[in-house]
Amino acid sequence: MHASQNLGQKKANEVQTKKASQKSDFTAKLLEKILKRITPSEEEKKKELAVVKGIIKRISSIKGKHIKAMLCGSLARDTHLRGEQDFDIFVLFDKELPRDEFEQLGLKIGIEALKGYEHWLEYSEHPYVKGIVDGYEVEIVPCYKVSKACLLKSSVDRSPFHARFIQKNIRPEQKKEVRLLKAFMKGIGCYGADIASEGFSGYLAELLILKYGTFLDCVNAASQWTPGLKIALNEGHLKKCKVTSTLVFPDPTDPKRNVASAVSLEQFSRFVFACKKFLERPSEKFFLVAKQKIPTQISLLLKERHVIAVCLRFERDEAKDTVLGQMKRLKNLISQELEKNEFKVFASSIANTDKDVYCFLELERNSLGKLAKVIGPPVFDEKNVKAFLKKHKRVVSGPRIENDRIVVVEKRKKLYAREFVNDLILFLSKQGKEPIKSMLKKAVILENRGLVKRCKKPEFAHELARFLIGRERFL
Repeated sequence: MHASQNLGQKKANEVQTKKASQKSDFTAKLLEKILKRITPSEEEKKKELAVVKGIIKRISSIKGKHIKAMLCGSLARDTHLRGEQDFDIFVLFDKELPRDEFEQLGLKIGIEALKGYEHWLEYSEHPYVKGIVDGYEVEIVPCYKVSKACLLKSSVDRSPFHARFIQKNIRPEQKKEVRLLKAFMKGIGCYGADIASEGFSGYLAELLILKYGTFLDCVNAASQWTPGLKIALNEGHLKKCKVTSTLVFPDPTDPKRNVASAVSLEQFSRFVFACKKFLERPSEKFFLVAKQKIPTQISLLLKERHVIAVCLRFERDEAKDTVLGQMKRLKNLISQELEKNEFKVFASSIANTDKDVYCFLELERNSLGKLAKVIGPPVFDEKNVKAFLKKHKRVVSGPRIENDRIVVVEKRKKLYAREFVNDLILFLSKQGKEPIKSMLKKAVILENRGLVKRCKKPEFAHELARFLIGRERFL
């Protein structure tokens, strides 16, 4: 009997080993397939670098106080994905140059370098120029040339250090691993360290591969992560990076700085959960940024659901990152105001297109009953009881005592969720901060038919459908 059990266990182990081997082979073939799809061809790289070389040559020919121009970003490190058409060119100035002159000359060079092409101003810590050259999106960003990243005078001064660090330390075979990790993060929706995304930057993805070696090793490790994790390329850096965050990864060029500071708890959780699911069942869907199919009848998705959309229009000279950050705060304020007034918020989200930014909210209901029960202070709190009775004079029922508290029933002044949203937007359009303050004056609030009518715009329909379906891309 004992021998029979051993034989059965041996066969079970063999079956398990065979399945693991088959899964490993499948995963390897899958990743090779993905790599072929996401890796730019040599011809594409040559074309991209030719555009960059042309712009840098233009900048070099401009007379001024700039020291040089250099390419940063993923193209400089050869870790970019096929189809990525944005280039970051940094113009370096002497660190002693006064800030106002630095900004002025930086814009002048950017405008001259992109003369003859569509271009405009963007705003981050300081203004810079962005444009379209031969179909590619080009940013020309001024920065100070400093000897160490810890001595920076503006936040973008560290970008050249990042470019040089990765170029020096990444092995050729690891570039494909970075591409797989970036494609994975994009596919599940947690890529990007901007205010809207609150996810993983390209630089952080590169550091994770330097830390773990391969995409699969990184995914295996990340599947076991928990919030508050601290990791580093050099363990000594953790002593210098004295911050608390969902994820801490000290910048090897400036260990006091946390490269992962932008990663929100939600995006961290999304990445960890997706890693677990990928290991369970590897699939192409983790790497594909598939557009949500727009149902032919959005009204069917809206049936028996209560959705409000606040729509704002971008202006070209506004700092989009700043607006999106303010929009997130607006979304939270609206949710809090609605919850405070007995509206249960099922879900809320912001989305943006090139021209518009939206705040979507789904509620349990969009209207309240005509009467409200108001529970006052304990009867033993004489001062507050007097104030309560003075405030609540026009009542339908009461005041009466329930347990130890004064209670009244009165008519509501506002019944509809839209009224509360409208009042808050009106207040913020007068008392809020720019640039969203001005945008709120032209805000459009949509419900029901208004939402369906707006869906004639495909971009809006796509974002609304994605919100209504509310399913993670990889599930």
